[in-house]
Amino acid sequence: MKELCDSYLAAKAMEVSAKNIRIKAEMALIQAIGPKKLEGTETHATDGFKISVTSKLTRKLDFDSYVGLGLDFVDMVPKINLANLRVYEKTHPELVAVCVTSKPAKTLIKVTEVI
Repeated sequence: MKELCDSYLAAKAMEVSAKNIRIKAEMALIQAIGPKKLEGTETHATDGFKISVTSKLTRKLDFDSYVGLGLDFVDMVPKINLANLRVYEKTHPELVAVCVTSKPAKTLIKVTEVI
């Protein structure tokens, strides 16, 4: 088991290092290109490479102000309340089974070296 943990931690360290190198390279490319658009994709061809730079904006909605203005540009998307779902799964599993499908997600692992 020690060998597996050591191998995992070594691979994780290489991955973090490679990610940091990639991020620095991305930032250098972005700075060199100097995107003009605040939002959207720009494509540049140079030295045998095609480079696409996508700029994005994040937006946060003040829901109370939005409702007060009577606007209609927000899609209200249903989201499962996990705590309430678990109560229903215990009390009425047959009802939950009609409207909720569950499938396994990716299993995560965290290894910490103990000294």
